[in-house]
Amino acid sequence: MLNRLPRHGAAILAIAALSTGAVACQTSADGARSSGRPNHAPSTPAPAPTTNAPKATPSAGSGGATDSAKSDGNETTGGSSSSDDGPSNADTSTSGTSTVVDLASIVRCHTGDLKAGFAAGGGAAPDMNSTAQTRASVYFTNISRHTCSLIGFPGVDIVGDRATDGTWSLTRSSTTPTKILLKPSDTTNFSITLLPTTAPAAESFQPALVRITPPDEKTQFALKWPWGGSIVRQDGATHPGTFVNPVGS
Repeated sequence: MLNRLPRHGAAILAIAALSTGAVACQTSADGARSSGRPNHAPSTPAPAPTTNAPKATPSAGSGGATDSAKSDGNETTGGSSSSDDGPSNADTSTSGTSTVVDLASIVRCHTGDLKAGFAAGGGAAPDMNSTAQTRASVYFTNISRHTCSLIGFPGVDIVGDRATDGTWSLTRSSTTPTKILLKPSDTTNFSITLLPTTAPAAESFQPALVRITPPDEKTQFALKWPWGGSIVRQDGATHPGTFVNPVGS
């Protein structure tokens, strides 16, 4: 009898424990139903989806390590840059453009800006053996470092070889002058129309020296007459056969 009581007591205790656990499970299930929540533990939230975007490939001008500028000495490709400010609406084309020069702003050529001399090539030398009109050509070269202009008639005074010849200041032709621009080292010409003669000395003028004054200047160039001969003496005539033409003629 004594040995059976402990076994019955253990069985009673086991039954009591099972009953208690059943009540606990029932209570937990009832609590879950009353709260409306599932009785299982919440799962770990899924990570945010990622976009499977394609890899960017460096383009021209992107500055990528695989897109460096290349040059063959004449042309550069790749490496051109773009502005962060967006495209510009400015018209940077140069087609149809031209440079306008304000002639009034160009200073006059002074004597000190010029070099003068007789032109000799290309038929510029006069034929002093002819009895028809001929021409001698005189050049002006801009020896300054700036652009200057010439317009009008130079002064031309011919000094005779003989004491009786004196100095003859030539009259001007009827040709209308035009403005000439001379950049540094540029040259322009003017001509002297001559009427040679083989007449006796009393009716001729023998040039020895020609004094040239640029338009609107007072300082002269003195040029030795290189061709000899004589011209018809008409220093007192209204329309002589020897006269000066404007710059550029």
